[in-house]
Amino acid sequence: MKSIMRMIRIYVNTNTHSQESCMFRPSAPAQARPDFTLPRLHHLARGARMLCLSLCACGLAVPLAAHAQPAAADASATMPVITVTAEADNGDTEHSGSFAAKKVKLFKGIESIRDIPQPVTVLSRQFLDERALLDLHDVLQNTPGVTVDYVDSERVTYFSRGYAIDALQVDGLTINQAGSAFIQPDTAVLDRVEVLRGASGMLRGSGNPSATVNMVRKRPTATFQGAAGLTLGSWERRRLEADIGGALNAAGSVRGRLVAVNDDKEFDQKGRSEERKVFYGVVEADLGKRTMLTASLQHTDLNATGAWGNLPGNLDGTPLALPRDTYLGADWNRWNRYNTQAFTELEHRFDNDWSVKVNAAYTELHLKENGFKQTYMTRAARETNPYLMTVTSAQYTGAASDQLNIGASANGPFHAFGRKHQLVLGAESTRNKSVDSWGQGNLYPALIDIRSFDPSSTYPEQDVPMPATKNTPGTITQQAAFATARLSVSDPLTVLLGARVSWWESASPAAPASNYAVNREVTPFAGVVYAFDKQLSAYASYTEIFTPQNVKGADGMILDPIRGEDVEAGLKGEFLGGRLNASAGVFRINNVGKAIEDSSSINPCLPYFTTGYCRIAGGKTRSEGWEMELSGQLLPGWQVMAGYTNTRTRYLVDSSASNVGQPLRSIDPRHVLRLFTSYKPGGALQGLTVGGGAQMQSDASVKSGALTSRQGGYAVYNAMLSYQVGKLVSVQANVNNLFDKTYYKKFGPTGIAYYYGDPRSVSVSLRANF
Repeated sequence: MKSIMRMIRIYVNTNTHSQESCMFRPSAPAQARPDFTLPRLHHLARGARMLCLSLCACGLAVPLAAHAQPAAADASATMPVITVTAEADNGDTEHSGSFAAKKVKLFKGIESIRDIPQPVTVLSRQFLDERALLDLHDVLQNTPGVTVDYVDSERVTYFSRGYAIDALQVDGLTINQAGSAFIQPDTAVLDRVEVLRGASGMLRGSGNPSATVNMVRKRPTATFQGAAGLTLGSWERRRLEADIGGALNAAGSVRGRLVAVNDDKEFDQKGRSEERKVFYGVVEADLGKRTMLTASLQHTDLNATGAWGNLPGNLDGTPLALPRDTYLGADWNRWNRYNTQAFTELEHRFDNDWSVKVNAAYTELHLKENGFKQTYMTRAARETNPYLMTVTSAQYTGAASDQLNIGASANGPFHAFGRKHQLVLGAESTRNKSVDSWGQGNLYPALIDIRSFDPSSTYPEQDVPMPATKNTPGTITQQAAFATARLSVSDPLTVLLGARVSWWESASPAAPASNYAVNREVTPFAGVVYAFDKQLSAYASYTEIFTPQNVKGADGMILDPIRGEDVEAGLKGEFLGGRLNASAGVFRINNVGKAIEDSSSINPCLPYFTTGYCRIAGGKTRSEGWEMELSGQLLPGWQVMAGYTNTRTRYLVDSSASNVGQPLRSIDPRHVLRLFTSYKPGGALQGLTVGGGAQMQSDASVKSGALTSRQGGYAVYNAMLSYQVGKLVSVQANVNNLFDKTYYKKFGPTGIAYYYGDPRSVSVSLRANF
């Protein structure tokens, strides 16, 4: 065998659509080895070709150095080049059949989850399908370490480690989802969702030390594939999906994919409905052997009744005994909007393993013309009957956010001190031009008893006059340059060092006095990864992120940004040949520098504040805890996705003495468990998959003045059953909240802040592949 292996060299070259080619040549002339005849060499070459095909298909063939050269050979004895192609492993989870992922795209320059010294969760395409998670809201409700909050029914915010997740990424480019025009992205267009918890200033510049969510969309396939799906569910849900892709020319150098969705549904609340339409088209073109251009367009249109608030509590802050299907809005309510994104990416790979990538995205989030018309409930301060509320009308239009993001990066190896290292260099520019909606509210008040409120008849629609004056847009821009070095100190030890320099500016033509900027803000990053063996690694990291604040001190100067300082340490494992991922870690985040009152200054602090002392950047909050996660295959046919987080947050220094020692968000539970598992028994039950899981959390409370609302810990269980009919058709049933648990997904002692969790719901999906 040693003689045979010496005679065979494997060369792997990257072709035009990110595929690998394995080529075989004898390493010496046949006559130099008299014990091997030419027919024998032919036999060995055929066997080697089969071996190479297997290695490439499994992602096990490793490219050799470009300078490796075959030995000279006699032309009469040299074998002809045999080329075998197979798709490279680019991290896509579609068709993997697994809850585990090996690679991510959110951390520039590092793809392996084990090599990133921060906790990373990947929700694979298989997991999204089996859980029937149809939009980002569904996904993040099932993501370890993430909690969900509701401004109202349409403006949903996400938190991790006590801090708001204030931006999302699509294919690595950041978008801002704030405002009333954002639509939760549909998962039909996604391959996976990647979540990195903790401070991530190196990835996106300004923000909170919470988490970064990157949605990786589906890409074209080299071979033809198509799928169609029908979902019917509780509350009149009717959803149609179509997905088709493949080569667009005979050479396969141009590939495309189209995804379309039509999703209509009502809700458990009487009078609420939603109509969603999604289109996504993407094309890849090989411009050369090592150059690929990608372009895509995604459009989502949503018409929804919406709910500007939900249910009130009792006068003492406890919940009222209202039915779960209560909707304190009119059926003529509307919250209609659309989101569009155009994306392009150009990537070139050089012969020396360096690559350069330039990408850009233009995103529009728009409220449709007169697309917002709502009712709103309020309670008079002296009201003694908790069921008497005043309902009013409001209508707004014009909310929009136009965002342009451009990024460029170069990534490749370099040699120093006798070892091979990796370097990433890049620059990014983002511009978010946004405008608030304008209109009128608090019109046509009427006093009602909410126990007898009927969305279709109690409060009829009336015309709302719209003001002629429009709001003026404001613009936030950010430019940055960054560099990260991944240094191989020894075979088991890798050190990561990096920094990002950011220029951030907020400009409002309507109020130039409010303009402010942050210049040359440096965000450092440092991490170490120590590989004990091929399966287990230890990691530690320190990273930062900054949040600008438009607050002036006594000297009239803008205060420095708030700085999130994050320390992480833990273990990551990759078992069963990469089919099972596991991690455990601890973290501590100090968020320092928030503006607080300076009691040693003048009061009032004129001319900057009409009341109160001057401000200093002296606030401090802390979030700390530990977490564990498991994803992938435990045994053949048995998949699991499980994550536990234990988080404690508190104010350390604050202007309000009553806040010190209190949690940042008491409504966020300290203990959270997300679990789902599925099993394919095989044998006589071939084609069957059964699954189930739970969303569990500990008790929580919300305090407002003298009133406090509380909710004990609870668990919501889910189940799934699917059957594969032949190779092309499958049917799947999902039951959420299997035991119809009554709970609140948000609550509060004042306002209309009680939101029931969804009752038991059932959906049945039929999917055909062709």
